[in-house]
Amino acid sequence: MNIKKYDFEVNTIKRISQEMNKSQFDINAKYEQGYSRVVTETGSYKVSIIKEIFKQGNYNLQPDYQRRITWNANKRSKLIESLIVNIPIPPIFLYEYDYDKYEVMDGLQRLTAIIDFYDNKYRLSGLEEWEELDGKKYKDLPEKVKEGIDRRQIQVVTLLKESATTAERADKIRRLVFERLNTGGVKLLPQEIRNAVYNGPGNDMCIKLSNNVLFKSLWEIPKSTEIDEEDYDLQDQIDDDSLRRKLDRNALFKRMYDVELVLRFFAMRNINDFDYALSSMLDDTLYALNRYNGKQLNDLSNLFAKTLKKANDLFGLFAFKIYNSETEKWSSPSRMIYDPMMLALTNEDICFDSTNSDVNINKLKAFYTKCNKQEDGNIADERLFDGKHQAKTDIIKRTEKLYEFIKNEIL
Repeated sequence: MNIKKYDFEVNTIKRISQEMNKSQFDINAKYEQGYSRVVTETGSYKVSIIKEIFKQGNYNLQPDYQRRITWNANKRSKLIESLIVNIPIPPIFLYEYDYDKYEVMDGLQRLTAIIDFYDNKYRLSGLEEWEELDGKKYKDLPEKVKEGIDRRQIQVVTLLKESATTAERADKIRRLVFERLNTGGVKLLPQEIRNAVYNGPGNDMCIKLSNNVLFKSLWEIPKSTEIDEEDYDLQDQIDDDSLRRKLDRNALFKRMYDVELVLRFFAMRNINDFDYALSSMLDDTLYALNRYNGKQLNDLSNLFAKTLKKANDLFGLFAFKIYNSETEKWSSPSRMIYDPMMLALTNEDICFDSTNSDVNINKLKAFYTKCNKQEDGNIADERLFDGKHQAKTDIIKRTEKLYEFIKNEIL
């Protein structure tokens, strides 16, 4: 195979550690110098002015910062009921990424639930202590209940910019705090944490590419029928409540696995350089992507879209699935196939003007059937596609196997 990298990709993924050399400082000196110590500021906001405060331009309330999973109406209603009953609400945590400019580190769901309630966007439901208020919006509440909610306060803790002296230290502290804040409730997954602490142009590119209509089709993620695959950057702009409900139930979308899949494509291009945990490999890849310029990111974005189109042209909706000859069924889309398939298709030798996907799919079925058969006690090929072997060498072998199959039997 001949996987050609762009010049800017070479030797840029492995990040040089910015950690302080522990041998130069004893423990007391490290503490006295404030190493990894955050600087915070605490205050309280009245619920009635939450909307006014957080709609200002210096507060970042973009959903892309937080995980996609959202509270349903019942959970939002329980928060409002807690305000009515005067049950303490956990504090909101903000991060000052620039002077007097803030991002929400923890508490976005609480903030949006309050703001949307004051905007009369949903009705209360599933209340336990105040069931007589079920079905009412804020505007429908009795005046005394409104006044009671309006006077409640929520504590806000702000991590100030002074907590870190360099961008690298800021990233590390941001990640540390975000992980510690989210040890309870719904545990954050690695990509959700990356999305929060490694936000930048590379992360934005991965999110945009995850909205590619073709990508959604191949991964069976609900998509809008109002736009075509060339307008993938418009997917999130479609105002479709039915689509949003489907996305909220989709495991890939709601926990940002889809964005991680895009990130994996760029990470796998550098798989020969890695000899450590995949999660760290993805961290370092996103760190590097965030530091590429606009043209470099555009080149990578076009490569992803081009490779995705190759997969679809060759194998259609079966591109990332594996055929089980025993059950005679195709699997759901699988990362085990996606990683090597996409990597193999970036090879410069894989090029074609036209192809017959129906014929190709039958050949692909035969290929997996042959791999699943044990011949003369040799199970090397079978093990490659059994879903249990995910080491670096296994991924490389699968890539080579798929490349040889496509090159020799498809093209």
